[in-house]
Amino acid sequence: MRLIVAASFAALVVTVLGFPDEPAAWAMVAVAVVVGDTTGESVAASWNRMQGSVVGCLSGAVVQISIPMVAVPIRVAIAMALCLSVCRLLRVGSGWRLGVALAGFFIFVPGVQEWQMVGWRLAATLLGIAIALLAVMFVAPDTAATRLRDGIRGALAAIASSVHADVESWLSGGAGDAAAAVPDVSRLRPLVVDRRHEISRRAPMPDAVSALLDGVDLAAAGVERLNRYGHEQSDVGLHAHIADDLRVAAARIASACEAASHALTDPSAHRDALADARAGLETVETDLEDAIERLRALGVTPTARAAELTRLFGVINALGLVAMGLMRAIDALR
Repeated sequence: MRLIVAASFAALVVTVLGFPDEPAAWAMVAVAVVVGDTTGESVAASWNRMQGSVVGCLSGAVVQISIPMVAVPIRVAIAMALCLSVCRLLRVGSGWRLGVALAGFFIFVPGVQEWQMVGWRLAATLLGIAIALLAVMFVAPDTAATRLRDGIRGALAAIASSVHADVESWLSGGAGDAAAAVPDVSRLRPLVVDRRHEISRRAPMPDAVSALLDGVDLAAAGVERLNRYGHEQSDVGLHAHIADDLRVAAARIASACEAASHALTDPSAHRDALADARAGLETVETDLEDAIERLRALGVTPTARAAELTRLFGVINALGLVAMGLMRAIDALR
């Protein structure tokens, strides 16, 4: 919808301003190449295209003034090469394509019309970029920060739900509800780059978001490991003595996920909640180790089957991995 609105408005503006037909079309082309999925992506694209456009026109002008008697194909090649070199030097990005095109068109336009025609094209391009930016900011804005926040919240909610379902299923002998699938947070990483081009005072900084994703990814790996044991049949005599410990661990993980989810909008406003959640996670591994020692003291473990012991230690290790990942995520937010 933003692309349609921006292109229509650009067409209206260039018509009202009296742009010639051929240069006027460049405004719509600029809109099409700038409008992206998120505001950050569009801002980055607009800056790249704007730089490329200016460099392209200047490159064409320099070549046209410096060597006007050289054959046109050679001048075009030199202008395009000059534009590409300057764009690489300035790290323009994908905008070099538009710049190279403008540099070549500058040479192609014959006689005294070259300055006028290229000027119209440059003006139309810059106008289209400006209109595209206004559209992505004010017409149904979809920011990378919002997508990141929603994606991370979904992953945290799935982690809490899956841990609870797996623990209850294991304690009930494999008869519990199926665990929720944890989304792949790797698909969110490209949004971190787009997020760098957006302005937000309270949301976490891009580097913190990357560290946060690393922590959530580690917790998700723990959940995947926990899923292997959550629906396997369990010996009641082995896990009955530590059922409360496992449920407490799952509750602390759920509390940490909730605290981290709330803190995504404004970490400073939830600093105390994050500190409490992290303190709870720090005790998960030690509490479960104490539970194992209690089993040994009760003389339960020597009579258990090897497969059941393997499942027990697998569940405990997986919960510890989830807690470790969430602690890293909380540290990134703090």
